[in-house]
Amino acid sequence: MDFSDLLQSVNSIEEKYPPVHLWNPDLCEGVEMRIDREGNWFYKDSIIGRKTLKVLFSRILKLEQGNYYLVTPVEKVPVIVDLAPYMIVDYEIDSEQKNIILKTNLDLSIPLDNEHKLELRKIGDENIPFVHVRNNIEGFISRSVYYSLIDIALKQDGGSSDRLILKSFDCNFNLGQTI
Repeated sequence: MDFSDLLQSVNSIEEKYPPVHLWNPDLCEGVEMRIDREGNWFYKDSIIGRKTLKVLFSRILKLEQGNYYLVTPVEKVPVIVDLAPYMIVDYEIDSEQKNIILKTNLDLSIPLDNEHKLELRKIGDENIPFVHVRNNIEGFISRSVYYSLIDIALKQDGGSSDRLILKSFDCNFNLGQTI
């Protein structure tokens, strides 16, 4: 399958998030797709600049046995992912100043809650914050958003413990040690 065939298959899908978990098509090799740690999507080492195309692809993304694929009813294409397919680039706090809504680079907003948990993971020398986005697919939180969440947690807690805890939707999320 070439890129134009994949695009045609994706464009024919009507649902916002089709049931990719039900689709088990044959693997289509030779198509090189990648998402880098800045949230950029690539096809054969060329950046995909059209946001609508990336959003469309993100809707047919599937995680299967630790590997990512773009899946249509007839074929699946492997996608190399450096950190996570989604990048959290912004956030909102509700009017009560208690609940946080995270916004991804791919036009998806998710509550920071029990179903969309935040977790710090050590990768190399860095602790990187990840959040569950959908269907076992994760997003990583951009540095600027993470620093803003730290500020919110400091205001919530007043720095009274050795761990910085962020509260949202009656859940507590560890943002690391305060040392």
